[in-house]
Amino acid sequence: MAWRASASPFRSVLCHCADCRRLTGASPVGYLGFPKPVVRWEARRAFRATSAGVTRGACPACGTLLSYMCTIWPGELYLHAATLDDPEGFVPETHLHRAVREVEGTGKGDGSSPHEGSGPAASPRDRP
Repeated sequence: MAWRASASPFRSVLCHCADCRRLTGASPVGYLGFPKPVVRWEARRAFRATSAGVTRGACPACGTLLSYMCTIWPGELYLHAATLDDPEGFVPETHLHRAVREVEGTGKGDGSSPHEGSGPAASPRDRP
């Protein structure tokens, strides 16, 4: 694993925003939210700004995306669930930006799903 956390995540989400879909080639994208200080990196990573106020971390060797950070929530770090030792154990608590998931052709984004939500008020580029 590229990282270790000394605490449990405060949030687990599936993001359907256009940026996450475009950058990963997947929909939805799973994230675990942590306070930055509890995460210890065990692998090198490179960072790049992917949109205004958003920085994503990736493996410099293969390009695998590892993390998402935003200037609006400076103390938060979102790690890709796919980077878990056992990603099959990832259980999202909510969906973000589900109304924009035109790629999948399922779900209406109308709040009818018990797992649907938009989380805190945020634009698709602000928070996974």
